Amino acid sequence: MLLLLFIIGCDGTDESLRQSEELIRSGKHDEAVALLAQVIADDDRNPKARILMAQAHEALGNYDRAIPQFKAAIRLYVAQPEDRAMARLQLAKIYLRLGVRKEGVNQLRAIVHSTSDNAVIQQVAGLVSDAYHVIQITKGNPANFSPNFSLDGKQIAFASSRLGNSEIYLIDVNGSNLQQVTSTPDFNEDTPRFLGDSRYIVHSREPKSAGEVHIVLQSDGTTPVYAGIYATHLDREVTHELLPLGLGVRAPCLSPDWKRVVYEASRNRTLDLYTLDLRDINLENIGAHTIIPTPITDSEADEGSPTFFPDGKQIAFVSAGPEGTGPRRAAPGRSKPLHQIYTINIDGSDEKHLNPNPYDCYSPVIAPDGKTMAFVSGRMDDIEIYLMDIDGTNERRITNGIGVSVQPAFSPDGKKLVFVSDRSGTLQIYLMFFDQPVTRDMLIQHLQGE
Repeated sequence: MLLLLFIIGCDGTDESLRQSEELIRSGKHDEAVALLAQVIADDDRNPKARILMAQAHEALGNYDRAIPQFKAAIRLYVAQPEDRAMARLQLAKIYLRLGVRKEGVNQLRAIVHSTSDNAVIQQVAGLVSDAYHVIQITKGNPANFSPNFSLDGKQIAFASSRLGNSEIYLIDVNGSNLQQVTSTPDFNEDTPRFLGDSRYIVHSREPKSAGEVHIVLQSDGTTPVYAGIYATHLDREVTHELLPLGLGVRAPCLSPDWKRVVYEASRNRTLDLYTLDLRDINLENIGAHTIIPTPITDSEADEGSPTFFPDGKQIAFVSAGPEGTGPRRAAPGRSKPLHQIYTINIDGSDEKHLNPNPYDCYSPVIAPDGKTMAFVSGRMDDIEIYLMDIDGTNERRITNGIGVSVQPAFSPDGKKLVFVSDRSGTLQIYLMFFDQPVTRDMLIQHLQGE
């Protein structure tokens, strides 16, 4: 009978922990705290309950309550080094967010001295340095931004303000052989995308308003935008209009078969997503065609920054709706709604919230193998680039330089990531190599200098 009661008790605890995890995923953190308090009252040596309690308090912003729970879990996981390392990692993130760097670094040192797990090492590296080897592609005072790889991965198209306005350029991945593509002194060209293996680049254009360049992580539908989408031939410097300036369209992204363009457009003071079908369009004779956009979304939310999945049937995008509306509502303690990443079928069906969390997330891009997503997030008073699995799990930060890191784009083989950072003092383009991760020895040496 005692054995039976013990088994029933364990089953009850497991069910309570499962329910707590579901409550946390659903954003019902207060309910999770109440349930976990009972679990811990019955068994104060349950490390999983301590971890979940800490996560719930962290989500509520109760860091002073989350820290003791993480510390308790670290003590209880003494015979489970992998779980202990992850508890230390979560505790370190809180310390770093609070600016208590010494305590955070102490936790990170303990992790790297006790594990050789490459996945854990990469997560630690992302908190104190770039997680992989990085080189700088562009240099100088002009701002360089909006990078994207050519189909063969040998060139990068980007925008630059080196002539006083924003024009499109090409450069080899080693930083050589710079080539100017557009020349429109009265306009700003931005967001270049290679149109498959053709000699065309699709890009956005808007009237030049000032010599200063501002990167917008996510547009706001209430701000008027006079922008259009154009296609420019790389050799002949001939530009064709796909969508005129008056439509206020931005952030074009091409499907994997290069037959469709998805983009954001301001309609009725909100951003929505649209698709443009290029299958029967001859760019050499574009004037003879009228391309009718097809809406994908139509809501009160600002929805933008679309990117295709490799199958071309689904897109990821960023959404932030009016305060107090559904899953996009403002988080506790915030006056504005969160920007979060969602997925939707190209026909507008089956919308899903991919990565529920209390942080703003922007600029999703998907690796060619469809297994990983890179995105930008503002956390710990910093804006950096993160990776996560395509199901929204296993988040890890991969950049950590002075300033911000934004606008990620994968190479066609998925082995490199190009991005923009102002770590050198001006916006420049950098290249990250996923086959050259920071090693444990390198990380130990780096942490010794902290």
